[in-house]
Formats: sequence, structure tokens, C-alpha cells
Amino acid sequence: MKEEIGFKELEKNIETTIYEGILKLGYNPDEALSIYYDLDLLNYLLQKDFIHNIQCLDHLQEFITYVNPRLYNIDILLEKGRFKFTVPKEGIAYIYKENQNNNFLTELIKLVKTHNFTLEDVLAVFGHYSNEFVCEEMNNSEFQYVIYFKDSNIDKFKYCFSFDEMGGYYHRLLDYSFNRIMEE
Repeated sequence: MKEEIGFKELEKNIETTIYEGILKLGYNPDEALSIYYDLDLLNYLLQKDFIHNIQCLDHLQEFITYVNPRLYNIDILLEKGRFKFTVPKEGIAYIYKENQNNNFLTELIKLVKTHNFTLEDVLAVFGHYSNEFVCEEMNNSEFQYVIYFKDSNIDKFKYCFSFDEMGGYYHRLLDYSFNRIMEE
């Protein structure tokens, strides 16, 4: 059962990361897409404690079978010490179709693609989906604000924003990645 929970978490992360990319760059039905993971993030998502990349890669063969009905012949290989996940065009089509109801992310990406937005604009997007969100000013060289929903069922990511004379920028992070940045 723990295997399936970890596999579900990894699959959902792949889906939402690729969908975010589609929203930013556009959807091309003829393209495969690749994303990269470090071992520590995979351990977090899979709820494992692999020490070596090869151990994790062996385990991911089961994941390939698990996601095949949805993401088709996903390819996972080691590249320069990181795991490269390549989702074929059929899997990308599935992700595109299944995530089109993610109105929050669609609206947020539409806003941030302009680079000409304010913190108030971002807060308005969050407020459109729930009044129960957190906005904290941060003392961090990477970003100035972190914003997230109290109810992770709406969206489980922390959105870290920076504003300067060139406009606004963001990073979308899982709790794990956010906490690691804050420890640095």
C-alpha cells in the first residue's frame, strides 16, 4: 500500500509539473516532454530512503508499469546524476486533458506570464479560490513572499514570489523543496 501512495504522489507531481509547463509554453500534441528529479525529492515523493540512484532506478521500473495506462511508455533514465523522466506525446495528451479543470493554476499562470503584475494581483487570484490562504513576507535572497492555500486540496504548492524593476517572478515548490531552501 505504501508503494501505491508513493507512486500516486510521484505521478501527480509529474502531471502538475508538466501541466504547469504546458500552461507557460503552450500545448503541442506532437511533443514528448522531460522533467528532472534529484534522488532526495524522489525519496520524499515515493516515501523511500534510497541511498543510491541505481536502487531508486530499479524501483522506478515498477512505477513505469503503474503509470503506463495513463502516461504510456514513460522513459526514466539517469542523466548527469539526476533522473530524467520523459513522457511521450500520448502521456502529454492525457495530462493536458485531465488537468484542464485546474482553473487556479491556469489563472495564475496567465497572470504571471505578463511579468507585469503586483502582489495584490496575485492575492486576488488566490482569493478567487479561497479566503483561507497564507501570505508571508520572507527574508530570503530567492524570493520576497510565500503564498499558499491553507487547504492543500485546492493546491498543495507554495508559491514564492519576487518583484523588481523587471516585473514579478515566481517559484512553485512542494513543502519539501521550500523547507530545504529555507534551511540554506
